[in-house]
Amino acid sequence: MPSVRAKFPKTRRLSGNIAFARVFGAKCSASNRHLVVYVRENGLPYARIGLSVGRRLGGAVQRNRLKRLIREAFRLEAAVLPAGFDLVCIPRPDSGATLDDYRAAMKTVTGRALARFKASAPAKTEPPA
Repeated sequence: MPSVRAKFPKTRRLSGNIAFARVFGAKCSASNRHLVVYVRENGLPYARIGLSVGRRLGGAVQRNRLKRLIREAFRLEAAVLPAGFDLVCIPRPDSGATLDDYRAAMKTVTGRALARFKASAPAKTEPPA
């Protein structure tokens, strides 16, 4: 039985200061003890992820490991995450999270952030005739 390869192309990555500023500017986030997630609509048929890992989380080796874990969690959970949104993920310090922890956090925290985004979005009403 051939295995199905789940790809993670560069188009799924958020890059550039302007793209990150747009997501942070939407001010729609949620968090748990492992992860903080900011969301914003992107108008694309797929979700994109950006990572912000500060120096207080450790040296370069530790920070890169966290980024690899979160990217892998996003790749594995991409099928259940809603399309059309940009996500910026910030890992929490000293959480000691594993890949399974980040996978669970990706689903739950993103779901809560999207609920907040939809609740804060202005209702689209037709102008009075």
